[in-house]
Amino acid sequence: MKYKHFKSAIESQHKTSLKKILYEICVVEELNAVEGSKKLGIAKEVFVYWRHYYRFEERQLLFDRTIRNLKNNSTLSIDEAKEVTECCNSTI
Repeated sequence: MKYKHFKSAIESQHKTSLKKILYEICVVEELNAVEGSKKLGIAKEVFVYWRHYYRFEERQLLFDRTIRNLKNNSTLSIDEAKEVTECCNSTI
């Protein structure tokens, strides 16, 4: 079977999208590749491929979270930037 066939079979069995199913397994239940593939009844290689494709590996989740935090925190106002600069200069 090809990945598309596995995908359609799993989505029809669970009656939800593959992304939601993998989110539940990888993020909420925190199952590894072996446990997750056994739960879905598919080959481990297929599970690992999908987990990587939907970015549910631990490293990918951490990286995405870090980037989001940097984007949210990178916009300092001019006054905040001056305060940081003054603080750093006064301690030297």
